[in-house]
Amino acid sequence: MRIGGFMLGAVAGLAAAVYVSRKRPGMAAWASSSLASACSSVGKSAASMMMRKGLGKAMTASSMAPKRSDDTAGKQGGGWEQVEQLINSDPALKEQASQIMAESSSKPH
Repeated sequence: MRIGGFMLGAVAGLAAAVYVSRKRPGMAAWASSSLASACSSVGKSAASMMMRKGLGKAMTASSMAPKRSDDTAGKQGGGWEQVEQLINSDPALKEQASQIMAESSSKPH
């Protein structure tokens, strides 16, 4: 679209609006109010769609498992050491853990 055609359309629209507002002020007021309500409803529906889209992204992001980072990998190593210390502290628990390990290593994967 050329700028000249756009400017000509804008001037023609402005002239028509002035003419209608002088000849029939009630009709001009009704037209402006209906245009305002239409723009408002379009704006509300656009905002609603954006909110739903954002909420959908937030829900999928929160349902995903957290990614491992180097920091968490180091922290988990200490956790296994604590489990090993706990197992070694109780002889009955150590015997059960050894039995489970023997059963799991004898079964083919």
